[in-house]
Amino acid sequence: MVGVLFLSTRVLTGIPIPMFKGSDKIVHFIFYAILVALLSFGYIKSDRFNLSKLLFSAYWSILFGGLIELIQHYIVEGRSGEWEDFLANTIGILFSSYLLYRRYLKK
Repeated sequence: MVGVLFLSTRVLTGIPIPMFKGSDKIVHFIFYAILVALLSFGYIKSDRFNLSKLLFSAYWSILFGGLIELIQHYIVEGRSGEWEDFLANTIGILFSSYLLYRRYLKK
């Protein structure tokens, strides 16, 4: 989470990154899918993973994603919070949560 917070509050200038329209949404999707998976894997490794732990991880990831967008919009100069970014975050979280549910909880 610290890494996502750090990268989300920096203005990335002078870095030649090939991008196409919407490519940043794919990055949001991937980062937040990984975030909820990492939070959940802590529970999986300790054999305490259940549906409530998965929902807990997803819930806090969604809140964190929303908070980051608000910080970008209101606090960080040169960055803007976007609803589309929040939506991409949330879809990544839900996708990862679904895969984790299917892999570890569905019996």
